[in-house]
Amino acid sequence: MSNNKSNFESVIPTALHTIYPLIFTDIPYVKEIFDELCKKGFPEELKNDKLVFEIEGRYKLINSLLEKTNITQVLEFACGYTPRGLNYCLNNKNIVYVELDFQKVINSKQVILNKIVEVPKNLHFVAGNALDKNDLQKCLKYFELSKPIAIINQGLMRYLDFGEKRLLASNVYSIIEPNNGVWLTCDFTPAEFIKNQDNNLSDENNYNKNLAKVTDRNNARWRFKDKEDAEQFVKSIGLKMEWHEFTESIPMLSSIRILKQAEKKVKPYLKDAYVSVLTINKG
Repeated sequence: MSNNKSNFESVIPTALHTIYPLIFTDIPYVKEIFDELCKKGFPEELKNDKLVFEIEGRYKLINSLLEKTNITQVLEFACGYTPRGLNYCLNNKNIVYVELDFQKVINSKQVILNKIVEVPKNLHFVAGNALDKNDLQKCLKYFELSKPIAIINQGLMRYLDFGEKRLLASNVYSIIEPNNGVWLTCDFTPAEFIKNQDNNLSDENNYNKNLAKVTDRNNARWRFKDKEDAEQFVKSIGLKMEWHEFTESIPMLSSIRILKQAEKKVKPYLKDAYVSVLTINKG
């Protein structure tokens, strides 16, 4: 698999794909960001409101788990247009938050945020690739390396082959190992979840096939077969894993109220999806 820049940049449209569903939530600044994106044209094929329960669920569950760590230095890979960093930094001046994404996304996001809000000084943006250690060094300059760092990514690893996954995980290990940091991600969700997406997100049961038209990096073969497969992978890196089902997020989902959905109808959208909390395996 080629690691050239243009190859990876084919995933950029997925950042639009996942911001749209969040307009049906109470997450601050989502609608303003979406409105600014629409001014340049927002492809209709990237709109799927049925995705909202999954996307809000992972967003809020990751937030909840991050807050339990009490870590105040956060690095988010492939941040896209999510307002997580903005909202954290506006609400807590003691947090240092760094967002990493491709130059095109970072430039666009900075322009948008500067139009809608006074961007806090504790929110930083770095253009680059999470697989590139030189780009990661640009991120680390904003942190006190004597303190723990939390790394977040949501949706990145599904677009990486297994060699690239291993490189990313090794990079994460090198950042969180010195001071007992943590890695929060939904990207170890097993392949079984693909069936749920296809069953729930399109009438023709071809959601993932359609997503493959958006980016050539949505490859089902790059998913972990099951939880045991994922656990063996992280163990080989020197990490240990704690699983949290997306269903834990249900009490936090504003989209249930906004879209007037019954909780029992929402659960199938979240079945077999997980946020993983990864820490250094000292055993």
